[in-house]
Amino acid sequence: MDEQQQTTKELLVSLDEYLSNGVHVGLKYKTADMRPFIYKIRPDRLCVFDVQKIDERLRMAAEFVARFDPKDVVVVSNRVYGRTPIKKFCENTGCRVYPGRFVSGSLTNPEIETFVEPKLLIVTDPTADSQAVKEAGDMGVAIMAICDTNTRTHNIDFIIPSNNKGKNSLALVYWALAKEVSRIRSVEFNAEFEDFISQAEPQPYLLEIQEKQRRRRGRRR
Repeated sequence: MDEQQQTTKELLVSLDEYLSNGVHVGLKYKTADMRPFIYKIRPDRLCVFDVQKIDERLRMAAEFVARFDPKDVVVVSNRVYGRTPIKKFCENTGCRVYPGRFVSGSLTNPEIETFVEPKLLIVTDPTADSQAVKEAGDMGVAIMAICDTNTRTHNIDFIIPSNNKGKNSLALVYWALAKEVSRIRSVEFNAEFEDFISQAEPQPYLLEIQEKQRRRRGRRR
């Protein structure tokens, strides 16, 4: 329990679930935009989110999403680990999932096959989903985003502070959000958290990068 010692009120999911799935673990880099959501910086320089604030923002996010007709909400993830969570989120809330990588012009060009006209866009990572964020901004579409400690949020209307890189953290955020949206709408929700976890494996080039990083760390020791 060392990661978060603050007293917490009743949470959407247990404190242990937040911590064990790494939702609170940020990066070594932080922006001024995300500083209000950071609880502390560890000795290894990793930023740690305030779990209470994550939970509060998820509750507020659910209330915001529940105001919209589900067909007017589109959810995007260029991050591979986000694709299963957004698919399951949309299956359980009726929102519209954008399949695969975002195609340029999907929010601005009615002539292309992937064109959609949402009133709310939810993105998994404003950096990876930057084209979708730009087009939504150009079209006046509200933007909700899962934001890590290094995110610049000037184009984001609603921030959900969280680790947006890990497969378990993304699964937990989308599962908790879907569960709370369903509760607000008085809709039955029986989905299991495990169903939201991506089974995708890292691409070979990512594994190579990770191996090089491990070797560098080993040499420093």
